[in-house]
Amino acid sequence: MTLFKLALKNLKRHRIRTALTTLGVAIAAATLFSILSFDVGYRESLHEEVAGTGIHLFVSTEGCPLEAASLIIHGGEIPKFLQMERLNEVRSLDGVKEAAGFLIFSLPTLDGSKVDLFYGITDDVPKLKPNWKVRGGWFKDEHSIILGSEVARIEKRNVGDKIYIETLDAEFEVVGILERTFGQDDGFYYLPINVAQKHFRKEGKLTAVGVQLYDVSQLQSVKNVLETLPDVYVVPAEDMSKRILELIGGTKALMYSVLLIALFVSGLGLLNTILMATFERQREFGYMRCVGAQPLDVLKLVSLETLIICVVGIATGIITGFVLSSGVEHWFRQFLPYIPAGKLLRPDTFVVLITTGVTLILGALAGFYPSYGASRIPPMEAIRNE
Repeated sequence: MTLFKLALKNLKRHRIRTALTTLGVAIAAATLFSILSFDVGYRESLHEEVAGTGIHLFVSTEGCPLEAASLIIHGGEIPKFLQMERLNEVRSLDGVKEAAGFLIFSLPTLDGSKVDLFYGITDDVPKLKPNWKVRGGWFKDEHSIILGSEVARIEKRNVGDKIYIETLDAEFEVVGILERTFGQDDGFYYLPINVAQKHFRKEGKLTAVGVQLYDVSQLQSVKNVLETLPDVYVVPAEDMSKRILELIGGTKALMYSVLLIALFVSGLGLLNTILMATFERQREFGYMRCVGAQPLDVLKLVSLETLIICVVGIATGIITGFVLSSGVEHWFRQFLPYIPAGKLLRPDTFVVLITTGVTLILGALAGFYPSYGASRIPPMEAIRNE
């Protein structure tokens, strides 16, 4: 009988224990696989989204536009705004192809159950957001409104419907619905910039200006000119990506903490299983030594049993990660502060190799001590226990 067949036979003798240990390894592998896939996918999706918006520079008052938007989304109010004339000044600069103004605001509902998010936008915004697809049309007058896809779903409104917004104490006609972007844009009410300024008592004010250049190679020179304007802070789109990654740093730290716990628990479970198995089979190992088995043979046998559990657990974990990727992605979207529209989980060969390697190392560490201990059992152990 080969060592492999003997190892399988020994594992089958305790099916439930083996299955539970394999499940623990699978959970650790699936967790590692999902988090690594998320890390790769989030970075790639964020880069694609920022690059695909057509916005090369963000202009705001002192402080990052992302920080201002995040503060508003969470119910706060930024202390300073851009003056509307800055938009015209930006448009007039050499090298600027398009520029659009934004006014981002939030208002809690009267019962305090939720916060309504509003985006006052100029007519140039669609030129900077080529990924936007609006079903219906654009603003017709000051009573027009465009709904993000998630808002339209919750409010159960379609193009042509009327909608009363209690936080503004005003009724609007839904002239368009933004098709799903799988990002923050889905959760906003969109108003003409002058209407938003009127309702929020911010006449002539903007949260930020998005800038698109004719030639990206001129980005630094245009940025330098923009920074000469009073009370202006300029952030390149690439820097915005870095700021967003910093913003979710705490969330990623929490996820990696969960990963470490899963790996630790899995390692303890594997160690416990192999220790119990070797302790129960001391007589068996003694007999093996009596009939000529070398310490290395016993070491190989126990190590092979550990390897089989790890390989099956890794395969199960990775397959489970693939199958449940859409559900895991939906879960990630529930609590992250900024969500790119692209696919968040993007496993690649590197992710699979890292998952396999880390889990195998975990198995090797957990199985070394029991394997070494089993190989040291003297041949007379079997006779002594008779």
